[in-house]
Amino acid sequence: MEKKKRYGIYGGSFDPIHIGHVALAESAVRECGLDKLIFMPAYISPFKQDRHVTDGRDRCGMIETVLKSNSAFCISTYELKKKGPSYTIETLRHWKSMLDGDLYFILGFDSAVQVDKWFQGEEILRNYHLVTARRPDTDYAEGIKIIESFREKYGADITILKMLPVDASSTEIRNRLKEGRPLTGLVPAGVEEYIIEHKLYK
Repeated sequence: MEKKKRYGIYGGSFDPIHIGHVALAESAVRECGLDKLIFMPAYISPFKQDRHVTDGRDRCGMIETVLKSNSAFCISTYELKKKGPSYTIETLRHWKSMLDGDLYFILGFDSAVQVDKWFQGEEILRNYHLVTARRPDTDYAEGIKIIESFREKYGADITILKMLPVDASSTEIRNRLKEGRPLTGLVPAGVEEYIIEHKLYK
């Protein structure tokens, strides 16, 4: 019997994509045995509707510069084309109906511990395999307690990757660029070149 393919869906603003995003994606591919990892930039996150988000074409352009670093990486403009706030449950239902295989939803640790507060969060926790990794700016012990409670209450299937925390944030990168400070290895080289060439985050 042929083994079912494994697909990772990695959503987010990616404004800009940075070394932490890429490290999480690479770890997910390696540790979960993913055949494909789909970066999916959000049109508007429901939690960021009061903030200006860089044009989707530029966020895709930056993501495209990192796709060649791993043969499993690809990109989808599904949420950008759909427009409106990007509700995770709608996206997951869409991919579940489209892909013949197992679905893994990749998200940051700070998001993973709040899924129960999301729109239809209980359905996400009950029906989808979540993949996350610790971040340097979160209370890991408290987060583990919350994740354990999700496992007990909803039967949640949550994988915590073994990767070491990576200290990078899109907010810090945008602030550095506004202030004219160097990015000092916070983004892959191709992303930095794209930002400079297209004069982003000024």
